[in-house]
Amino acid sequence: MKIKYIGYPMKDGCHVNGADKGIEVLNKNINIDKIIEIEKFDTDLQTVINNDLKLAAVVNETQNEGDFPVTLGGDHSLAIGSIAGSHRNNNDLGVIWLDTHPDSNTNETTVTYNIHGYPLAASMGFGLKELTNLFDSETKVNYENVVMFAINDIDEPEQKLIDKYNIKHFTLNDINTKGIDYCIKETINYLKEKTNKIHLSFDIDSINTNDCPGVNVPNRWNNGIKKEEALKAVKEFLEKLNIVSMDIVEYNPLTDKDNKSLNIVLDTIKIIEEIKKGSN
Repeated sequence: MKIKYIGYPMKDGCHVNGADKGIEVLNKNINIDKIIEIEKFDTDLQTVINNDLKLAAVVNETQNEGDFPVTLGGDHSLAIGSIAGSHRNNNDLGVIWLDTHPDSNTNETTVTYNIHGYPLAASMGFGLKELTNLFDSETKVNYENVVMFAINDIDEPEQKLIDKYNIKHFTLNDINTKGIDYCIKETINYLKEKTNKIHLSFDIDSINTNDCPGVNVPNRWNNGIKKEEALKAVKEFLEKLNIVSMDIVEYNPLTDKDNKSLNIVLDTIKIIEEIKKGSN
């Protein structure tokens, strides 16, 4: 299986300086197969929609060619497109959302109005129709096929959504008290009962800021899982589940220190290369 890296230098979902600069740095360290040219439109929403449509088409085409798409960001609004593209080939798609934020606000619940806080909600069919119907006019992911992993910075409306639909999740506190191994195993067991096709969306802000300072929006308490825990989770999910597409998002070189966050992205890519190339 060939791995194809798709660069997506988007910042319009979060408006943080440097959110769009990570692809330039990463392209000096790895061979990015395709970089989506971000076109600007009159509104943030239209900018995200039009460019996510392009991304969805590239992800879909990559899978049609039998390859494994890894979308590199860029802010997390890109997942609306990458999940939509993967869903077209995988009707019963599951999602692991490895992130300090649930990203499950909508235009009606958000405080910031930043679209990178919408993508998981939109993928589950909640919020603006322009987002929920992107690429295909249907829900991309059943909420029963979702696991939120390492969430910590949770808005009240997001918690209400999680509780209302009983969305499977493991908080930072769960990981700290039950252990990373337990939470990984439970995630794998849960999803194996639901589907055999998973999209893994890895936001590096799930990691504590001491280990990973170069992110767009750290959680409000500068807290998170350890670097080693995040990489262990990614490795085991890739080894033990059928991960059909993946994101690595929110890397910001302008806030990085000593290339700590860059090296986490590169370490993640090494894990992908070892496992996916070994699956040929």
